[in-house]
Amino acid sequence: MVSDSVVALVLNISREIPKVVVKSEEATKTEEENNKKEEKVIYALLVSQFGDVKFGENGKPVISVDGNVANLDKLSGNVGSENEGLKERVRVAFQRIQNVVKPIPLSVSLLLPSV
Repeated sequence: MVSDSVVALVLNISREIPKVVVKSEEATKTEEENNKKEEKVIYALLVSQFGDVKFGENGKPVISVDGNVANLDKLSGNVGSENEGLKERVRVAFQRIQNVVKPIPLSVSLLLPSV
């Protein structure tokens, strides 16, 4: 059920992204818009997964589940929490969200060794 929501969000975002950018001003503007959309998608998916998500210091998401709190650093992916179970759930969920929002580009994936 969550995967259906993720796929729907990603498909809607990909429709809104312009295919060709002519001017460098537009490229900068488009990049900023894409970053804002990315932030919104990450926030929406965290809310759908955990419920109570608010922004704390420096814009970092603070996730509360059953009285337990986890702080997420979006840049590094580090999660801080006293509850190890919640910490691991948030870490795994954020990794999966990052994989959906920023998949590995084809040029990089061709350089990776096959398993």
